[in-house]
Amino acid sequence: MGRTTRRGRVTGVIWEAGDVSSTPTPSEDATPATRMPTSVRVAVIVMSLLAGLLLLYAGLTWVNREQAIDTLVRSGGLSRSDAGRVVLTWVIPFAVLGIVLAVSAWSLPRRQPWARWVGLSAVVLLGLLILLFTLASGGATVLSLLLIVLCVAGVSSLLSRTTAAWIPRLRGP
Repeated sequence: MGRTTRRGRVTGVIWEAGDVSSTPTPSEDATPATRMPTSVRVAVIVMSLLAGLLLLYAGLTWVNREQAIDTLVRSGGLSRSDAGRVVLTWVIPFAVLGIVLAVSAWSLPRRQPWARWVGLSAVVLLGLLILLFTLASGGATVLSLLLIVLCVAGVSSLLSRTTAAWIPRLRGP
């Protein structure tokens, strides 16, 4: 034990640990089956990127909606109220898909079965919307190409066998 001072404090060595091994023993909980597969990590990263891009795009469009309305009024011959509805119709799907993708990306590592299917539906819907907007506008932009590539990566990682094996089934057998 240690030495006691005048004030009653103990100094010196109080407790000595026994032999401690330098290599940790694996716990029974840490089995290789509980590690998140690479395909799930890719799906989470892709859905997070898509959610961030969509929410950023929706937010910037909403902040600059007056300029967008003015541009539509000047170039399209629309009234201000019609142009406001067009901008709102343009922002809402991207904001909703961004929120859905963010919730799915947050829930997928927690092994929620619905997160895989909701995320897959959102990624497919986003890919179809981007293709539709690209065809309607007559050309692809760098952002639309990036979103298409991310959608393909998201679909392939969410549908992979390792993701399906790691996520529990939505319904019991």
